[in-house]
Amino acid sequence: MAIKTTAVRKAAPKKAAAAKKTAAYMFFNCDGEKSPKSKNVSYNNAVYRDLKTSRKALWEKIQEEIDAGNVHVEEANLEAAKNAVLEGNPTDASQYLQYGDIVSVDCY
Repeated sequence: MAIKTTAVRKAAPKKAAAAKKTAAYMFFNCDGEKSPKSKNVSYNNAVYRDLKTSRKALWEKIQEEIDAGNVHVEEANLEAAKNAVLEGNPTDASQYLQYGDIVSVDCY
């Protein structure tokens, strides 16, 4: 009686998937010129991902800073700043913020 054997093949090693890059945003209190030296990552250390809930949290942080008097936005530009954060490119809202800046960082 012949015994049937089956060959077992080893699976090919999987290649590591390339890291996917997405945008994330950071809000900074800063001076009027938005100089890099005035942006303190130890003070403003929250990173907001490019998700609807994160954008809402980013706008809430900016609104909190406006209400506290730390960031100034002209009344005529408030809606444009809010729309940039919630619907467009959040960094575009920086042009309306005095003593505040939003920067984009790569998130992997």
